Amino acid sequence: MQLLETGTVYANPDPLLVSRQAVFPGLTRLADGDIVAMFSIGQAFDAADMRAHVCRSRDNGRSWSVPQLLHDSRLDPMESESFKPLALADGTVLATGYVFIRPTPLTPIVDPVTNALLPLHNKLSRSLDGGRSWSVPERFEVEGAGLELSGPCIQRADGEVLGAAPPFHIGADGHEGWLISSRDGGQSWQKKSVFFRAEGGSIAPWESRLIDFGGERLGVLFWAYDAANGRSLSNRLALSDDGGETFRTLDTGIAAQASGGVALSGDEMLSIHAHREAPVGLNVYRTRLRDDRHEVVDTLALFADERLGQGAGPGEPFANLRFGQPSLLPLGEDEFLGCCWQVEAGQHVIKSFRIRL
Repeated sequence: MQLLETGTVYANPDPLLVSRQAVFPGLTRLADGDIVAMFSIGQAFDAADMRAHVCRSRDNGRSWSVPQLLHDSRLDPMESESFKPLALADGTVLATGYVFIRPTPLTPIVDPVTNALLPLHNKLSRSLDGGRSWSVPERFEVEGAGLELSGPCIQRADGEVLGAAPPFHIGADGHEGWLISSRDGGQSWQKKSVFFRAEGGSIAPWESRLIDFGGERLGVLFWAYDAANGRSLSNRLALSDDGGETFRTLDTGIAAQASGGVALSGDEMLSIHAHREAPVGLNVYRTRLRDDRHEVVDTLALFADERLGQGAGPGEPFANLRFGQPSLLPLGEDEFLGCCWQVEAGQHVIKSFRIRL
């Protein structure tokens, strides 16, 4: 594999005058070849004014338009937003994700004393004009849970839209990952299955990312966090061969946190992983699935920088993050566009990486 070039999707053009920190990017490709990028911009990483923005590229990710707000409606109380886009087969572009309800600008998402989270609501917006304008996000619920729907949904060949996420909390147990389904383009949602639950529920499947291998095979790649002992495990891959009804879990052996991936074939995948513990860096892995084993056949380092390590103590999985939420988008002709957020020159920016197999 080869890194062809590194680019910037968005960086604050006036960092000495105003704080505009960009995080949590997602990409989707439209039928006309345009790429739509969606990410959040706010005053700080966990700021109450973190709002979803959209920009686009007409040249395969080499240049990007100035980001615009997903919607300009006034939010009262304030909501910090995180959405990911998905181009549907009928031309609609769906944005799914979640918001935290912010009672005041200075109320943290996680209570520093009780570890309780602010209310999390799942929301959805849609565009009927190729991502140029969007509906005001509307709340949807699945069995009353607030789902950490931090990755994009996928659409299967039969039109079913799937999402993967855990009901979000940071307790020591009670963790599991849900596969949710919509058969009406996102109008209604149901819990389809549980893709992961460890005995006792002490391992959290955070940052879950769906991979469509074709046919009846689905994968969910996730950050496995041992909440009882306050440590990250190697990434896990939940694998289904019956369209998401049942899953088994493979240990990838890749010691990383947030990740993302795409299928190259029914038994091969390309994945991108944020290694926040030494050795710190962003790596791409080409792997094969054989006899329920995950075998790495090639590795590409996109960057290695110990200064981007988390530097937080045990039991602090979200403290002092400096890069994350990597993803891959196929471009054709064995090229892929990687994307993540990272801290660069004191600013949270959205970076891109053009890769060739």
